[in-house]
Amino acid sequence: MKPNSRPLPDRATRPLSLRVRSTLFLLPAWFSPTSSLRVAFHRARGVRISHDVEIGYFVLIDNLYPELVTIEAGATVSAMSAILAHDEAKAYALGETQEVRPVVIGAGAFVGVQSVILPGVTVGANAIIGAGSVVTSNVPSDVIVAGVPARPAAR
Repeated sequence: MKPNSRPLPDRATRPLSLRVRSTLFLLPAWFSPTSSLRVAFHRARGVRISHDVEIGYFVLIDNLYPELVTIEAGATVSAMSAILAHDEAKAYALGETQEVRPVVIGAGAFVGVQSVILPGVTVGANAIIGAGSVVTSNVPSDVIVAGVPARPAAR
């Protein structure tokens, strides 16, 4: 090891069966031709998804901890968005522990194209996340947010 370098942290330790299940259904969840099939494959991965949920193409729902993501009835997650329940940046860069926290997308909420929802965020019922937003904190119900980081937008 070079001077002033620190060892890499241990990778996330998850039971093999959970890792295989989450990974096995990831590609079908991305490429399925209908939202109902994408929802079914994400459910098979362990994501908690209620009824009448729409999932767009190429939506990344946390690969290591899909069971920590809940999407409530009538919500929409648009194409190429990411919902993350863990963040290993500080573990790798600073030698700290990874952040692992649940994420909830509330009933009737809308997540715009290419948005990112970070660990620990709750998006309230009927909230709207503008396209390309990075959501770093909770979004109250019936509020529109947009931007990087996401902030309340005018109606």
